[in-house]
Amino acid sequence: YIQIDVPAYKDLSYKSFEVEDEYRGDWDQFNLWDCTANNDEDCFRAYSMASFPLEDDIIMLNIRIASPPPGTSYPPGICSSYTFNLKPGDKITISGPYGEFFAQETDREMCFIGGGAGMAPMRSHIYDQLKRIGTDRKITFWYGGRSKRELFYMEEFHELEKQFPNFKMYVALSDPLPEDNWDGLTGFIHQVCLDEYLNKHEDPTEIEYYLCGPPIMLKCVNDMAYDLGVEPEMIRADDFGI
Repeated sequence: YIQIDVPAYKDLSYKSFEVEDEYRGDWDQFNLWDCTANNDEDCFRAYSMASFPLEDDIIMLNIRIASPPPGTSYPPGICSSYTFNLKPGDKITISGPYGEFFAQETDREMCFIGGGAGMAPMRSHIYDQLKRIGTDRKITFWYGGRSKRELFYMEEFHELEKQFPNFKMYVALSDPLPEDNWDGLTGFIHQVCLDEYLNKHEDPTEIEYYLCGPPIMLKCVNDMAYDLGVEPEMIRADDFGI
């Protein structure tokens, strides 16, 4: 991950954000335009990188804007508000990389399980394995969202599936919208992975598991792995809930 330095700022208005047309209805509905963020002192926040080493001219991040829950007086997120207010050409200060979320150098099968902004290190690791290392390890990626609007990088991963026969991605929605017309997998991603794959696998204890997502997702996956008899050293996680 990298750390973004966030300078002190005052009265940063959400009205200055560039929001794509497809999301403006939600912003109108929840009156997000009236949100104002403040940061009393310099600080920093950590974010996992979605880019991988061959993309050496960019740093790609997946940042979810931490807007206040409707009907509450909670302040907006300090760093997400700061980054969403940035415009092309603005300069920021970052440091890193840091962290210990590394892929093990083995020939074992890899199972990536992610949700939400936990996509970032999943993309980085999978791209690194396939495009830089050129691994022939079997890799499956299980990604969960609530509705289709929360899915991203889908075309990129579909292209990877075409290029690399050892890679397969599975997507499940836990709460698809009527307009999604979703005929794919449904449910929480850990349960879908268990039902559709691990329960049918000849030996799920010999798979390496790489996780990133909301804290409740990580807990559910770890509980699932424990029930399957997977040893702790076979599980690695990037826990952005901490």
